[in-house]
Amino acid sequence: MRSIRLVLLALLIGVCQSALAQMELKFGHVGEPGSLFDSSANEFAKRANAKLGDKARVVVFGSSQLGGDKEMLQKLKLGTLDFALPSTVMSSEADLFGLFEMPYLVKDRAHMAKIEREIFWPKLEPAAEAKGLKILAVWENAFRSLYRTVHRSDGR
Repeated sequence: MRSIRLVLLALLIGVCQSALAQMELKFGHVGEPGSLFDSSANEFAKRANAKLGDKARVVVFGSSQLGGDKEMLQKLKLGTLDFALPSTVMSSEADLFGLFEMPYLVKDRAHMAKIEREIFWPKLEPAAEAKGLKILAVWENAFRSLYRTVHRSDGR
């Protein structure tokens, strides 16, 4: 009888310790260390962790450690990944996202803000949600520009 009590006590202590353990929220991306993806994900984690306190902790996994964009979107849907910062894979989820694969579409940050306000949130975000994905924010992935800062080698 005493051994049963000790086993039950050990199980109870184990259950209580795991319940008190801090929840880990996984954030995956494909960017290399120092990339815009990496900087953005780490900034999100820093801000989220400051607000979460001891309740949970966002941990960033970069360089495709948790899979490529398609795999991470699948993991989001399955609930085995909490956050992801995808690149151009979103057009495979909802055709409307193909808009962002058009080169030179966005002129500058002010133009992107207008696209986000007038097109992204009213039209694209609901399309993603219909596919089981919840978008929290929009981050830039860099702009393409027709202007160059280096002269051609032939002097023109």
